[in-house]
Parts: sequence; C-alpha cells; structure tokens
Amino acid sequence: MKEYKKAFLFNGIGTNPEKLLKAFTPELAEKYNTYHDEEFRKLGLDPDPEKNSEADRNIIKWIKNIISDRVIFEHYIENGVIPDIGAGYSSGIMSICACFGAISHENAARALLANRPTLKSVSESGTKLDMGLIIGMDHESVQEIISGSYSENEVAVGSANSIICTMISGYAEAVEDILQKAEAEGALKLIRFNTGLAYHHPIMKKHSGEYSAFFDTVRFADPKYPVMSIFDRTIMTKADQLRHENQINVYTPIRWDLTIKKLEELGVTEFFDVSANGEIGKFTRVNKRKCKIYTYSEI
Repeated sequence: MKEYKKAFLFNGIGTNPEKLLKAFTPELAEKYNTYHDEEFRKLGLDPDPEKNSEADRNIIKWIKNIISDRVIFEHYIENGVIPDIGAGYSSGIMSICACFGAISHENAARALLANRPTLKSVSESGTKLDMGLIIGMDHESVQEIISGSYSENEVAVGSANSIICTMISGYAEAVEDILQKAEAEGALKLIRFNTGLAYHHPIMKKHSGEYSAFFDTVRFADPKYPVMSIFDRTIMTKADQLRHENQINVYTPIRWDLTIKKLEELGVTEFFDVSANGEIGKFTRVNKRKCKIYTYSEI
C-alpha cells in the first residue's frame, strides 16, 4: 500500500472574508487582490458586494473564500511543501479540485454561482431549514439525542467533524430543538447558523438538481495529487470521481472525522491547513497520534 506523509486540508465556505484578509501578509494580500479582481471580472460581478443582487452576496463571500484557498495553496507550493494527498471539507472540494488541477479556478467560482437555483428553490418552497454546530459532543452522542425525538428526514448529523465537534442539519425547528437538548446534555458551545439552508442533509437533493447538472458541463481532468472522498474515503485519482464528488456534495452527509482517521492510517503525519486563518485546524483533531496540523503562518 502506498504511504502518504503530507495531506492538504481545504476548508468549506463560512469564514468571514475580512478575517481571511487580516491573516494575510502584505505580499499575499496583493496576490489575493489580483486574483479577486480577475475572477470578479470574468464572472461579471461587482467588487462592491452591495452592488450585486441580495441572492449573490452570500455567494460572493463563498467565492472570496476559495480565492483565499488558492493563495495559501500556492504559498505552500512556493515554499516547497508538496502534498501527497488532500481532502476538501464541504465546498472545499471545489477549492481542492481547482488547486489540484482537476478544474479551472474560474469554474470553481462558477460552481458556487451555480448555487443560485438551489437558493431560489429553497426560498420558493417556503421550507424553513437550518444548520447548527455542537461543540463538546461526538457523532454518536448527537445521533442518540436526535434519534430520541426525530427521524433523520427531519434533522440529522450533516458532518461529524471530530470527537468534540458535530454539525447538524435539517428543518429549522428540529435543529433548534436538538441544540437545546444538546445544551441540556452538557454540550460546551452551540452555534445556530441561521442560513435558511440545510447543506449535507438529503432534503437538499430536490433543491439542487440544476447545481448537480452544472458539473456535467464542466471539463474535469485527473488531479495532480490524489483526493480522499469525504463521503466514503475512496482515494480519487480520476476526473469522473471528482465530478461525482461535487455532484453529491450538497445533500450528502460528511464524515470528516473518519476521513482524517483514514488519512492517518495511510501514513499521514503532517496536515496542512489551507485556510488563511487556520479555520479547518480548529475543528480537525488528531488524537493519540504523532500528527501535526500546520497553518500557513508556520511555513
């Protein structure tokens, strides 16, 4: 079995872009601004978020996140840190596909814009959805709380991040109730996202048909470095595997905890956080092993 030593980890959307910019050195900030202006021009977006449609404002934040990932990825490569393998958390799969050469950076950004029909479908359905984060409980503990009151069609674990961090997703009322129940059971911290969306819950499948179909129009190539699936831990080396990973991303639950565990089993001892502010390292835990998660400021 091939051994892997260095793994790059790509964060999903959610971080405030201003926090990312504050983390950059002046040189990296300049590079970010160059890529930002380039991408926004190609996409026909106004650099001033307020001059874009309300529906596009959140997507613009997401695009800024993946531009940030590109800058940090290139910083690692330029400093001689070369990945043996990588994984992308949630929309981080778009970032890793672009940075690992499977799709163009422009198409990664266009994929985020392809969320427009999904957001419109959820809004027009009148369905109240949400997501929430439970700090201090693992997947099994949260699953036990959920199964005592709801079916997984109503609320489910959207992402098991680590032994102390679990994301839930589903109908807004059920999400709020499970957060309250988790607090009563001793959770350390609760965060309600108030997104109006339920990413990584099967309910999103009926809203994301156009989004999934978008990837049939995108040219994919085999990635320069292997990518581990966050859904079934397959090591992906082919274009069509990454296309499929993107197509099921919106509505498929994530097992990030098992992904990290599998990477360790394959021999990974060094993880490199590709987020500018070390965000992915905050909810990724390597326990009882001699593994290290590096941030870009340490390279």
